[in-house]
Amino acid sequence: MDIKNKSGDVLGKIQIESLRDNAIDRIVIDLKPGEGKAIYTADVTENQFTQQTNYAAIPWDDGLEQLQRLYSPWQPKFPIDSDIDAIHVFYGFDNLTPQEIDEMIEESNRSGRNVVIRDLKPNKKVVGISITYKEYGGYKLNIFGTTKSRIALPDHDGTTVKQAAIRGVQAFYIFDNETSQLIWIEEDVHGKALQYEIIGRNMSEDLVMKIAKSMNG
Repeated sequence: MDIKNKSGDVLGKIQIESLRDNAIDRIVIDLKPGEGKAIYTADVTENQFTQQTNYAAIPWDDGLEQLQRLYSPWQPKFPIDSDIDAIHVFYGFDNLTPQEIDEMIEESNRSGRNVVIRDLKPNKKVVGISITYKEYGGYKLNIFGTTKSRIALPDHDGTTVKQAAIRGVQAFYIFDNETSQLIWIEEDVHGKALQYEIIGRNMSEDLVMKIAKSMNG
């Protein structure tokens, strides 16, 4: 689903879906933290070429101020009156070059294989940060500069998805018996779209929404 701002401009895409038994889902399930795969699928009509990543959370011990220099010029919002317990950063991957993509297509044509996979090379560009706060039993805030997300729901009846709104943008509240997750995309003061996730254990919807709505830049 495309997520739009108040002016109707598309900020990003959030897909929430059950895992299906297809080639890409099997690859996504098996991705270890810090792994990224480029996937060429010959027998589909759209999105023949995709990049699937599982960003690794790397501990960051130099404090929020130093971190701000690293993710600059982003101007994200943070919860007010919350004490930081731990910070992690997520580093990205190099995109494949047009030549490498052409080589994957050639390999598919030559071998007759419908699916061709390549490893993506990790780099040192920060694509996201994760902050764990001490309040409410410890909850996590993830902020990503990449705004195309695929949320794979477990294949059982215990997970519920509700639509909500944060400061006029669409949000998704996903919860089961243990975990609450709120995900939305919002522009910073420079117009950069950032994806936010609040994840907590045994937190009520009201509390998660209250944290999100109180966040400021």
